[in-house]
Amino acid sequence: MNGNHIRPSVARGVALLLVCALAPVMRAGAEEAPDVDTSKWPCKFCTFEEPGFTFTPDLGVGYVSDDSAKFGEYNGMDELGAYVVADADGRYRGKDGLWLDLSAVDLGLDSRFIGVEGGRQGDYQWHLSYKQLSHKISDSAVSPFLGIGTASLSLPSSWVPASTTGGMTALDASLQGTDFDTERQLFDVGGALTSVKHWAFAVNVRHEEKTGTRGTGGSFIFNDSQLPMPIDYKTDQFDASAAYDAERFQARVAYYGSIFKNDDAALVWANPYLPLGTGATTGQLALAPSNEFHQLVLSGAFKIAEHAQLTGDIALGHMTQDEAFLPYTINSSLPTQPLPASSLDGSVDTLTGNLRFTSTPIAEARINASLSYNDRNNQTPQAEYDWISTDTGAAAPRTNIPYSYTHTVGSIDGSLALTKSIRLYAGCSVDEFKRDLQEVEYTNEAGCWGKAGIQKEKINFTLQYGRTQRNGSSYLTNPDGTPPQNPLMRIYTMADRNRDEFKARIDVSPGERFNFGVDTSVTSDDYFNSVIGLLNGRSWSTAFDCSWMISDKASATCYASHELIESRQANAEQLAPSPLWTGENNDTIDTAGVGFKYSVDEKFDLGLDYTFAQSNGEIVISSATVGFPDLETRLNSARLYVNFAAGKKLSLRLSYWYEDYRSDDWALDGVAPATISNVLAFGQQSPDYKVNVIALSGRYEF
Repeated sequence: MNGNHIRPSVARGVALLLVCALAPVMRAGAEEAPDVDTSKWPCKFCTFEEPGFTFTPDLGVGYVSDDSAKFGEYNGMDELGAYVVADADGRYRGKDGLWLDLSAVDLGLDSRFIGVEGGRQGDYQWHLSYKQLSHKISDSAVSPFLGIGTASLSLPSSWVPASTTGGMTALDASLQGTDFDTERQLFDVGGALTSVKHWAFAVNVRHEEKTGTRGTGGSFIFNDSQLPMPIDYKTDQFDASAAYDAERFQARVAYYGSIFKNDDAALVWANPYLPLGTGATTGQLALAPSNEFHQLVLSGAFKIAEHAQLTGDIALGHMTQDEAFLPYTINSSLPTQPLPASSLDGSVDTLTGNLRFTSTPIAEARINASLSYNDRNNQTPQAEYDWISTDTGAAAPRTNIPYSYTHTVGSIDGSLALTKSIRLYAGCSVDEFKRDLQEVEYTNEAGCWGKAGIQKEKINFTLQYGRTQRNGSSYLTNPDGTPPQNPLMRIYTMADRNRDEFKARIDVSPGERFNFGVDTSVTSDDYFNSVIGLLNGRSWSTAFDCSWMISDKASATCYASHELIESRQANAEQLAPSPLWTGENNDTIDTAGVGFKYSVDEKFDLGLDYTFAQSNGEIVISSATVGFPDLETRLNSARLYVNFAAGKKLSLRLSYWYEDYRSDDWALDGVAPATISNVLAFGQQSPDYKVNVIALSGRYEF
C-alpha cells in the first residue's frame, strides 16, 4: 500500500530538529525534579584500562528448524540445519597512546562482518573492514527459463509456444525452482591524520560488489513474462577531506566520488508465446547503465558572538552516464532509422547549499533560522528516437526530456521559557519548487506550527499543532509530448494540498521505579483542487510505553501502538470528463511487546523479549462488483537468553528464538505460472513460516 501522501511535512521535520537542538535546554529545565538516588548506579568505565592486549572469541553452534527466505531475509539464517556461532573482540592499549580494536560478527552466517581499526591517540587512526550482506528475496518462485543468473534466457528444446499460458503443454515439465537473492560484499579502508595543529585530514575508499538474481518482467504487446534478472554490479566510492578547527571558526573541504559499473548491459529472453505482429521470437530489455557522480563540498561554522553561531555548506556535483546505446530492437524485421548518437551523453550538474543561524539572546529563549537551496541542471542533449514497442511494433518517434528543478526551503523557529515549568515553541517554513518540462512548473508550500511543553515534577506534557498549504501553477497534462492524460488528472506530489498535523505526548513517573508515556499523532491531507487522482488522506496513531524497575535484580518494559492510514482516490477513462470510480485504501497496523531482565548476580542473568505485530490492508472500489481481498500479516516473535559465568574468564550463553509469521497477499496467493492466460508468472506465494532457532556458545577472554 502506498502511504506517501501522509509522510511528515517540512514543518514536522523542523519541529524534530528543534527538539534535538533544545535537548540541553530541556535537560537544564528538568533540574527542578526531585533528586534521584544514584548510590546504586555502578560506574563500569571509571577505571583506566591496563596496557596490553585482550582477545575474546565467542564460539558455539546454532540450529535453524526450517527453510524460510522471509525469516532469513537479512540475518543469513534462511536454511534448515546447523550453523556456526563465531564472534570475536580484541583490544590493544599501549602506554604511548597506541590502540587497536578488532571485531568479528556472525562469521558462521552469510551476513557477516570483520574489521580492524587502530592508531595513536591525538595523532592518526586507520581502519580496514569487510562486510557481507545477504538479502533473501524469495524461495517459492519457479520458471521454465534456462540460463538463470545470466543475461541470456532460453527455453528448453522441448518447449511448445502457444498463444496463452494454458496452451503451453511443456510448461509443467519445464518448471524449475528459482531462488531470488542478492549478496553484497563491501571492502572499506581509510584513515585520518590529526597530528597537525588545527587540522585534520581523512581519506576513505570503499569497493562494493553486488551479485544475485531478482524478478523483473518483459512483454510482447499484451503477452507478458516474469523474468529472472541478473544482478552483477560494482561500485567504487572515494572520500577525502581536510578540516580546520580554530576557537571561533571551523571549516572543511571534502571530495566524494562514486563510480557504478553494471557488467550486464541487457537481458535477452526467448518468447514463450506464439509470435504476434512482426513475429518477434526474442526480446531485449536494457538494464541499469553504468554511471559516475563526483561532488566537492565546502562547509564551515563561525561563532559570531557568545550566544550566536552561523553554519553553512555548499556542494557542487556532476553526474554522467555515457553507456553505449543498445540497438532499437533485435527484431530484424522491424525497420528503424539510425540512432541519433552512440550514447545518451547524459550530464547533470547539481548545486546545493545550506545556511543556518542559531542564537540564544537570553537564557530563556532560542532562535533558529535556516535556508537550503538545491538546483539540478540537466544538460543531457535532446534528440528524436524511434519508438519500438516490446520488440514487436513501431510507434511515433519521441524526444528525450532532460528534467531540471530548483528547490528552496526557508524556515525560522524558536522557543521561550515562560516559567521553569512552561516552555513555548513556534516555527514557520516556506518550500518552493521550480520544475522544468514537468506537469507543474511551480509549487509553493508554506506553513507554521506551535508547541507547548509543561514539565511538573512527575509529569511531562507536550502539545503541538501545525498546518501547511501547497499551491501550484496551472497543470500541464502533456508536457513531454507523450499521449495525453485526462485533463482533470493531478499527480499528488505536485497537486494543491492542505495538511494539518497534531501531536501530543505525556510522560508520567508516579514513583522512582515506574514510568509510562502515551503518544498520539494525527495527520490529515486534503487535495482540494484534485478531481482525478489522490483526493485526501488521513493517518492516526497512538502508542504507549512503560518501564518498571521491579527490584534491584529485575526490570521490565512494555509498549503497544495502533496506527490507521486512510486514503481516497478517483479515476476515469483516459479522456472522460468526470470520475467513473473511486477507490479507498485503509491500512491498520498494531504492535505490542514486553521485555523482562533478571540478574541474580554477576554469574547469572536471563532475559525475555516478546513482540506481536499485525497489519490489515483493505482496498474498496466503488464500481467493482467483486472487491479485492484484504492484505494481512501477523507476526509473533519471542526470544529468550541465559548467560552464565562458568569461571573468571569463561562465560556461556544459551539463546532460543521462536518466530511465527503469516501473510495473505491476493497478488501472489493462488497465482500459478499459468493462472493468467497472458502472464507467464513465477508462481510465488506470500510467505508463511514457523521457525525455531537455538544456539549455545562460550566466550573466553585471553
